Amino acid sequence: MTSLNQISTKYFERLFITKNNKSDERKPRVLLVDKHTTSILSLSYTQSQLLEHDIILIELITNHQNLKQMKNLDCIVYIKPTADSINHLVKELSQPHYSKYQVYFNNIITKQNLEKIAELDDLEVIVRVMELFQDYQVINDNLYQLENDRDDIIDESNQLVSLLLALKKCPIIFYETKLNIELRKLGSEILYQINLNSNNNLFDDVNSNLDTPPVLLILDRDNDPITPLIYPWTYQSMIHEFIGIENNTIALAADANGAAAPAAVTLSDKFYQLSIYLNYGDINDKFQTYVEQYKKETKQTSVINNNNLQDLKKLLTKFPEFKKLSNNILKHLNILTKLDEQINHQNLWEIGELQQIIIGNLENYPLIKKKILPIINNLRIYTIDKVKLLILLMVRFPNQQNDFNQWINQLNDPTYTQPPITKSQHLLLESFKLKKLFPHYNFEASLSDQSNSNEEGGIGGGSNFFNKAKINTLFGGNHSNKSENNDNIYMQYTPRLKSVLANILHHQSVQSSSQFTKLVPDKVNNQYGNYDGAIKDIIIYFKGGITYEESRIVYELQQKYPSVNLIIGGDKIINSNDWLNILYDKVNDLPQSGNNNQVLDLL
Repeated sequence: MTSLNQISTKYFERLFITKNNKSDERKPRVLLVDKHTTSILSLSYTQSQLLEHDIILIELITNHQNLKQMKNLDCIVYIKPTADSINHLVKELSQPHYSKYQVYFNNIITKQNLEKIAELDDLEVIVRVMELFQDYQVINDNLYQLENDRDDIIDESNQLVSLLLALKKCPIIFYETKLNIELRKLGSEILYQINLNSNNNLFDDVNSNLDTPPVLLILDRDNDPITPLIYPWTYQSMIHEFIGIENNTIALAADANGAAAPAAVTLSDKFYQLSIYLNYGDINDKFQTYVEQYKKETKQTSVINNNNLQDLKKLLTKFPEFKKLSNNILKHLNILTKLDEQINHQNLWEIGELQQIIIGNLENYPLIKKKILPIINNLRIYTIDKVKLLILLMVRFPNQQNDFNQWINQLNDPTYTQPPITKSQHLLLESFKLKKLFPHYNFEASLSDQSNSNEEGGIGGGSNFFNKAKINTLFGGNHSNKSENNDNIYMQYTPRLKSVLANILHHQSVQSSSQFTKLVPDKVNNQYGNYDGAIKDIIIYFKGGITYEESRIVYELQQKYPSVNLIIGGDKIINSNDWLNILYDKVNDLPQSGNNNQVLDLL
């Protein structure tokens, strides 16, 4: 089973642990990074962990002009081999602030740039140069994210090649064919980079001991525009949806009572790592057990005989652990409180259930219409939630145009909706109604995939720390994550990704599908020939955004098929609001009809 965290640890050990003679004294060092490697490093190491590796100072290489002279210290440079970072590096080398430099690049550096550095190292302060293939962020053990500062196909492909080299895999490339020229460009560029660097011997030791070729599966977010709109009900996904996760940290505002919370909270503790895929019922249950464990341990310490020095010594050594445990409990209590507030404030018990009923094909249109009408007319329901529900209805029941027109008018009317929908939201609804935005999206096929995916099994539920009876009722009580029949009303929907992967894992050849285009690197062709058998290694990449729920799907499939290696990533991790903002940009770029423009002029 592939572990991105283990690969990351291995590379950072090369970065920080020197293999000098044991007699050498450990010396404090300085770490120079750039804007690209800063986020990669922060996801893997805390400041205290860096101190354990003798890193006493971290500086941006772009700040080289303002560094202090510290000739008694050695320096580790960890940067991305971009033109800008290399220019700053050679300027630092021309007037070095430190004694010796070990230079590490997180991706392939060109021969020309390497020669440039060597030529300008006049003082010969560099003692080591090495490539560490880590031009991506590790979010979960199975989830990676690329940097997405700019729309650059070459940089995007370079980052994916870095991932392949870190995994030591050279794959067959499959990308979705449907009318996305960007995917074709990306797949072709990756193929070019693999073949080019195979000639440079970088891919010499990949695919060792693999009897089947790996697969890089490049998927288009536009081919599943629905998944990001569905409210998630598992812990990590909910945190990103209702609070927002960036570089594995969250910002908690004051609670409803005005009590302050920490400005920034890091999500890296063991409780979080073990809970990210639990549904809302189970996470509340697990948290309650966590609290009871803390109470039990602290109660035991309170009855220790103060005259027993050995017991006192043990107690004192445990104080830091208790403090850490207490802070962690408070952190997750704040998070769960925030989620609970948001669920109730947005009426998400009702909205979430209706989303699942619509998209899960659980009821017919007349029954759903009866449930939609009071929501459209309710001023307390968020405008954005009305928009999401209407989009799902338009996808699920495309022929109900009269009702859609009436409801769009009501969303424009402040007596029904506050605030009324924006111009972008109006355009988005009209585009979905007229099938202008995703004209080739086949919802009927997606619905068929949905029923097939649900046969794979679902997620059970648990109890609730916040004593909401609905959680017990609607999330079930079997505490099973492997239930073959998912009776959890809030988790009926399964992302399209599951059916795509299920087809591959059930040995339905991806190569014969017209849905994908196949590209084979020379090394793979030489090693495996025209292979068309079972697939055991799949690297998934979503262009246009990935959700944490899709990461959960991959985790569950990995548990079901332990002999298969699955990892997933994307150019960004999105929640429903992120996706809506992307959709607003898309519809604003579409040519508008005269009727639509007349309507918008009235808004």
